[in-house]
Amino acid sequence: MQYSNPYQVYKNQSLQTLTQGEILVKLFEEASKQINFSILLTEKQDAVGAYNCVSKAQKIVSTLRNSLDMSYAISINLAEIYLFVNDELGKALVDKNTETLKRLAGILDNLKDAFKEADKIARSQKRSVG
Repeated sequence: MQYSNPYQVYKNQSLQTLTQGEILVKLFEEASKQINFSILLTEKQDAVGAYNCVSKAQKIVSTLRNSLDMSYAISINLAEIYLFVNDELGKALVDKNTETLKRLAGILDNLKDAFKEADKIARSQKRSVG
């Protein structure tokens, strides 16, 4: 696929060079960003905009859940967390509950930090072996 926009070329190349851990971190960052946008839009009484942002965050969380390798015990726990987050996002949107949205963004930020640290450890172990 050819891009005429230099920024789009850069962005595409950057995404192609990310590790799996870095991709997970980016997904968590984007989901959290969408939730934070939905908070701002809810406060501005923009229900449609808030809905669109929550919907994007839910799609990301669903993608994370669907990508789990269920042969690992931790995947079962993560699947439950992802289901919880998606359910609570929907409830918070209906109730216009920005405090719940903030709490859910915090959960995703904590998961992002954990995956970032795990990726850092995995890469350092890979370097020391290789």
